[in-house]
Parts: sequence; C-alpha cells; structure tokens
Amino acid sequence: MEMDLMESIIMSNKIDVVVHLVSTLIPGSSYEDFIKEYQKVIFPSIKLMEVCCKFDVKFVYFSSGGTVYGERKSYHPLEENEDLQPISYYGWSKQMMENSILFKNRTQGLKFLIIRPSNPFGHGQNLFGKQGLIAVSLGKIMAGIPVEVWGDGSAVRDYIFIDDLSDAFAKLILNKNIQSTTINIGSGIGYSVNDILAFLKIVSGKNFEIKYMDARHVDVSNMVLNIDKLKSLIEFRTTPILDGMKVFYDECMEIKKIEK
Repeated sequence: MEMDLMESIIMSNKIDVVVHLVSTLIPGSSYEDFIKEYQKVIFPSIKLMEVCCKFDVKFVYFSSGGTVYGERKSYHPLEENEDLQPISYYGWSKQMMENSILFKNRTQGLKFLIIRPSNPFGHGQNLFGKQGLIAVSLGKIMAGIPVEVWGDGSAVRDYIFIDDLSDAFAKLILNKNIQSTTINIGSGIGYSVNDILAFLKIVSGKNFEIKYMDARHVDVSNMVLNIDKLKSLIEFRTTPILDGMKVFYDECMEIKKIEK
C-alpha cells in the first residue's frame, strides 16, 4: 500500500529524481538493529528502485564514505573504484544498498547517483545524539561534562562543513549529465580525533575534560576521501575546518541563549 502511494506521488507530480536519505543505523549498531534495517529500509528501498525504473526516475542514494571502504593497512585517500570492505553493520547496510542499486542498473536500467560523503558537521546536527564527533563534543562542552573518545584519539577522519556538502550535493543532482556513477564528497584532508578536540578548545575557548575509553572494533583507524572525481565534475571548494567549526559553535551558543 505504501509503495502504491509512492508510485502515485511520483507519477502525478512527474518527479524525475528521488533522493534516498533513510537510515536507522549508526556505526555502533548491533546485528539486531541491522535485521530491522533490512526489513524496514533496505528491502522497501529495492521496491522503490523498481518504481524508479518504471517511470525513468533517477535514484540518488546518500551512502557513507566513512564506513563502506572499511579498514585499510596503508594510509591513502580512498577512491571510488576501490573494493568495499565495511567492518560494521552500518557499513554493510550501505554496501547492500549500493549493490542493489548497481543490480537494478544492470538488469532494469535504473538511473542512479551514489554519493559517499565523509563526516559532515554543522547547522541542524544533533548535539546530543550518538553520531558526529564535532556535534556531540559541542553538546558535552556546552553541558559542562567530559567529552568521551573511543580509543586514544589517533583515528583520522575526513570532515566536511555542511554548507560545502549541501552545495556539492545540489550541483550533482541538478546536473542531468551526471548519472549512473559513484562520487565521494569530502574535504580530502584528514584530521585525528585529538586534532578535532584541540580545534574545539580553540573555537570554544574552554579547556574541557576529555575521557578516553576502550576502542571499538567497528571503528576504522583512518579514512580520508579522494575527491579528484568530484572536482572534475563540478566547481568545488571547502571551508577551512576551523572556520566551519567556529560558525557551528557560534550558532549553537546563539540557540542556547534563545532557549534560556
């Protein structure tokens, strides 16, 4: 019934692009969480892909550049054509979605765009959730409680300001010549968790406490995306990380004042 409604909406509104942003998992999700994701998100999404095939609609999937590539023995910026080796159920779910898209492309001609973003931060991100180092750390700083870190803080990630991500995302979607391909979106620069915490001390002006906890087996040690393909397709510039973090922090403080 729900898929009939989706088909009716796509047909009656002459929709030519569907953007898929649904996911209930985070990197630390369990096998039980994954089963629910498969039943409630992945399998219904495959049905939605079939509807897109029927009406010649481009299916745009927001995957995850931070987890689908998995752990690497040597450090290097990760390219789109590398093997996917996720080590978490979250990453596996993303890979399953990507494989389903490619299968539908091969067998039914599905037009698609797979976007693999790095770690976004900025406006609207949940400060009190379980995902997003910068946002969650800001929430703890503002609450005056220790920032918790899994491991020794040496894990390297590629962080991108939300304005840069949304700008690139919009350009890729609106360009009708870009389709049936996979594209990384990131800054192309890696920073360790300890680097990020040092930056947060600069932008907040607070010498907050850091609590280091045991590392998790689902977290990769380093992840930086190669963005050469992205730059070849659209005009793309990134906001310096300190500038983006300062904007985010100032906005959070303004919201806190209003709420009081």
